[in-house]
Parts: sequence; C-alpha cells; structure tokens
Amino acid sequence: MIQVFKNMRVYFIVVLAGIIISYAYLRIMDFSDLATMFQTIFGGRPLDTLMLKGLFFMTLSLLQYVNTDYIIFYIDNSDSLSVRYGSRNNWLKALLKGSLMVTSGFVLFIYFIWFLLDIVFNSAKVIQTISIDTLEMIGRIYLFCVIIVLIQICLLMKTMKSNTYMIMSGILIVLAMTSHYHGFIFSILPQFSNPSTTSLNIIANIVIVLLLIVVIWMLNNKKELVSNEN
Repeated sequence: MIQVFKNMRVYFIVVLAGIIISYAYLRIMDFSDLATMFQTIFGGRPLDTLMLKGLFFMTLSLLQYVNTDYIIFYIDNSDSLSVRYGSRNNWLKALLKGSLMVTSGFVLFIYFIWFLLDIVFNSAKVIQTISIDTLEMIGRIYLFCVIIVLIQICLLMKTMKSNTYMIMSGILIVLAMTSHYHGFIFSILPQFSNPSTTSLNIIANIVIVLLLIVVIWMLNNKKELVSNEN
C-alpha cells in the first residue's frame, strides 16, 4: 500500500498533463463551454474526429491507470488483507469503496482543473458552468466511469494486467465508434437527449453497475484470484 501512495505523485503529473492537453485541444476546436468540453471527453457527445476519439481513449485510459495499482494491491494481497479486515466480504467492500473514491476524485479533479483554466482563459463564461444541470452531468459521467472501473476490477480478478489492458482498449474503441449513435437507449456513454431516453439510460446503467458488483462478489467467493505481481 505504501508503494501505491508513493506513485500518487506520478499519477498526478501524468493526469495533469493529460488534462491540460485535452483542454488546450478542445479550446482550439472552439468548443462553446466547459460543460460541453467535459461531457465530450467522456463520450457524452458524438466523437466526430479521430482526435476526439483519441482524447476519449486517453481519458478513460488515465482512469484505469490511476486505479490499477490500488486494485492490484488488493488482489495480490487478498489473503492477508482478508485476515486484516476480518472476512473476504469486508476486503471486497474496502476494494470497491476505495476504487469508487479514486474514481470520484479523478472525475472531480479534471473538472476542477478545467474550471481553473476557464477562469484564466474564458472568464466570461465561468458563471455559466455552475448549475444543477452541470451537477447532473458530472453525476452521469461518474456513473459511466464506475462501470468502466468495475469492468476493470472484474478483468483483473480473472486475468493478467496485459490481457486486461487489451480487453479494455477494445471496449473503449467500440464505445468511441458507437458514440455517433446519440440518444441510443441502452448506451452506457453519458449522453443526454430527451428526458425519457436519458432516464432509461441511467436506469440501465445502474442495473449494469449492480450486475457487475454481483459478478465481482461471485469471483471473490471463488477465492481463486489471478496474481498480477511482476
């Protein structure tokens, strides 16, 4: 766990660099406001260009990057940590709770940095970014990111890091390509269209989260987790 915290400085630098690159490119592309920019890099709007698809892939790869060491630490030390927490169920709760907290920190960190950059470079529209709609958008994006992280946990519990990376990359590519089907009822992407479609999308996403948690719980009960130690 100490090593995980030592890596936080590296995570911060890498994520900050990615955030600044994304912001600079989207501003060059004349995106109208911060909320639109933020939604776009998470696939909430159609990714019309190869560069936008690349930014989406980079953002979700960074999300996996900041979670990987934490998840692997818990998986590789599952036996000893289960003893420390009192049971494997408590160990699993700690793993999920920590990953969800890291994910929320990731989403909020990007928005916070972009908000500061907007104050400097686009101060005229800063007030427009603070609204209930913005909070709803951030919540929707967080729900999407939770799905991605839960899939990552499932894969890391069953296969090696390299295999997990390849499978997750394939998933991200498919999501980037299908972002053009805006308003599709069962898309996990944080898109907004008409209220009924958006509500169905959110409900479907919550169901997916619950199903993934059940799958993770079942994998945990098998007590045969793959080791990702080098």
